[in-house]
Amino acid sequence: MRAENLSKLWAGAWAVLLDALADQDTRGLISAKAHTARLGARRARVITARVRLVAGVLAVLTPLWIVVDVWTLPPAAWYELAAMRAVTAIAFALVLMVVYRALTLRDAYRALLFLYAVPAAFVLLGYLLASRIDAAGILDGTVAGYAYLPFVMLAALAIFPLTVVESASLTLLLLAVHLASMAVHPAALEWPTLLASFWVLALIAAMSMLAGLSQLAFLMANLREAIHDPLTGCYSRRSGEDLAELHFASARRNRSTLALVLVRLNNFEDINERFGQATGDTALKMIVGNLQGGMRSGDMLVRWAGIEYLLILPGTSLDQANAAKQRLLLHGLGLRPDDAPFTVSIGVAEKLHDSAEDWWELIDLASERLREASKAGGNLVAA
Repeated sequence: MRAENLSKLWAGAWAVLLDALADQDTRGLISAKAHTARLGARRARVITARVRLVAGVLAVLTPLWIVVDVWTLPPAAWYELAAMRAVTAIAFALVLMVVYRALTLRDAYRALLFLYAVPAAFVLLGYLLASRIDAAGILDGTVAGYAYLPFVMLAALAIFPLTVVESASLTLLLLAVHLASMAVHPAALEWPTLLASFWVLALIAAMSMLAGLSQLAFLMANLREAIHDPLTGCYSRRSGEDLAELHFASARRNRSTLALVLVRLNNFEDINERFGQATGDTALKMIVGNLQGGMRSGDMLVRWAGIEYLLILPGTSLDQANAAKQRLLLHGLGLRPDDAPFTVSIGVAEKLHDSAEDWWELIDLASERLREASKAGGNLVAA
């Protein structure tokens, strides 16, 4: 019961910030294990693009500080710092060039680690250099500047659409770097200052995590709306075209059956006119639910047009598709607001039976047969 209440609290909190996020999607904010392959690929591209952006900016800005070193420090101190900054800039440039495009999340994680490894190494080497050559304390200002780098690195997490687990992992890594830098140069910060810095780091990490989760939530919501029809929850037209092409190619490769079924609602327009748009939307949701109730686990339902739906039935012959749709007509799709039954016209086409060369040919055949069923009075299957 406690876990259920916590889950509701989590979903409710995100509903306040982003009401377009479905309750089941909130699990994906915690861990990438709950993500679909499409979402993982989209996130990988976004993360990689932003890694390259940050690396490019830092590759330009890092060597500019050499001018400040030359101006403020004696040669014995600045020339090693200048060399270190130049190497760091080259490392950022290499990240920009090597990390080009991530196809998987593993590639994106690797890109993030490359990006964060460079400033982490710079901080640790900077403290080592300061402890080795700074007997007179001339690098105190430089060391203080290094102390701010973990804050900048944590703040930069805000630009990446990361889950709670991913953000926490990178935060722990940066905190470990901060601790290691203190061990290398313990005189840089006193204990009260160190504790205060960790408190500020924790606050920045929390804000960065919240920003990253907000980006991830918007990405998930936008992707879901691009794939699914926002009203009925079935696949959108664009996703349906991709699925039809994919399954047609698979059926051609395996010489297997593939049926496409177009379903059009008869006389649906007058519902919106007589009873209002809200009643029409409720009716569409009910009809889609009834359609999905008669589908197998591998079948797909697409909102092809306003009141026209496409069923993609892999491994289904023409006779099997006709029988399935006849059962649908027999059981019906529910009642209209005036208690009359909903009726549909259905057109069926099948790859092997119709010797179709591509999936659009199947669509055209199914559409032609749907028109025949509609002209014949509706509530018929034409094949």
